[in-house]
Amino acid sequence: MNVLILTDFSETSENAGKYAADFLQKTSANFYLLNIQTFDFNRSASNVLQNEVVSTLGQLQLDAKKLKKYSANKEHKFNTILSSENLISAVRKALVEKKIDLIFIGAASQDEHTHPILGDHAYDVVRKIKCNIIAVPAGCKYETPKKAVFPVDRSILSLTEQKKVFDELNYLDKSDFTLLEIKDGDVEYPENSSGLMPFKTPVAFTKKLFVDIQKEFDIIFILGKNLSICDRLLHNEHGFSANMDIQIPIFVYHR
Repeated sequence: MNVLILTDFSETSENAGKYAADFLQKTSANFYLLNIQTFDFNRSASNVLQNEVVSTLGQLQLDAKKLKKYSANKEHKFNTILSSENLISAVRKALVEKKIDLIFIGAASQDEHTHPILGDHAYDVVRKIKCNIIAVPAGCKYETPKKAVFPVDRSILSLTEQKKVFDELNYLDKSDFTLLEIKDGDVEYPENSSGLMPFKTPVAFTKKLFVDIQKEFDIIFILGKNLSICDRLLHNEHGFSANMDIQIPIFVYHR
């Protein structure tokens, strides 16, 4: 497996790296730490630019060594990528060149929304990158997910498609899932029980519900194509994360 970890050298992104190593502790994997810098290559003082590049590379390599020491799996390999491209271009390039299967990104707290990768840009990654992504909240320590919630919109995902998702999913045990059907307005859907796993009555996705979810479950699982739920969770202006801290990981799954 090939895994991309986005880092800006903050505690939140360092924590996301540790979470990634723990999440895949039983899986052999190649990890790539990606850092993005806006180097001015037209600058005349080339020695200053060279020092900046060397310093940043040194920090990136140091973080890779720390993660290697932290990981309990000897089959975990850690590599570095330093890019001067914009975030989305750099991630897309890594996806192709390194054949990335899974991305980890730190989910900023309310004090960190100005960070270059965390906060606002995490939403861009989720919306524009078609790869499985786990957003790890600041300070969140890995524990084996025992209870996962899967908010679904029946207008986006039918019961047949829901079953296909779990047949394909390798990361989490489907028996640990609770399907939470999200409705808009007064719409009601038939066949509320899939017979595969617990299924709750359709509810509106409100901030209070999100608070309750974080108390009851260990991880939130959502489909990347379910844009309305992604927006309500992660939009940098209107989503829940814009006004409150996320406390449990969010797994954005792309089929």
